[in-house]
Amino acid sequence: MDRHWLTIASPTTEAMTNPLLAACEDGYVPDSVQILSNPTVEDDISSVVPLLETIGEEYDADTTVDVHTVSEETAFTEIVDFFREGIEDAGANEQVAVDITPGRKYMSAIAFQAGVRYGADHVFYLLLDSSEFYGQLFPDIPRPAVDLIDFTEVV
Repeated sequence: MDRHWLTIASPTTEAMTNPLLAACEDGYVPDSVQILSNPTVEDDISSVVPLLETIGEEYDADTTVDVHTVSEETAFTEIVDFFREGIEDAGANEQVAVDITPGRKYMSAIAFQAGVRYGADHVFYLLLDSSEFYGQLFPDIPRPAVDLIDFTEVV
């Protein structure tokens, strides 16, 4: 069964790697990662792509990473289309997880709504219980201080 991870680009490495690491630790290891980028963060994510591939390798997956850049940061229709198509294009025996952790608030809101509306298997958010852990990498954060929430189990 193929598994897909749809996420939003962020200028901070931790916002993109930590949720994926948490999901992998929890048993959801994706075969593909699709990143929604925009012109304001495009340069920031080039160093994150190999890290995301390495995370997959560490969990015995041959994870591919693709970046999809919208025309501008507020191209709302393009943002919706990215998530809708990513969910709807998955086959019957495939799973899709939407990560709403990184990105601007409105992008996360769109990702959340699209994940729920179009039937993503998971809509994940990585919650840190204290700002003391912001900027830290997942392996360095004590497990009681982090919670991977799957909103498909909540709403």
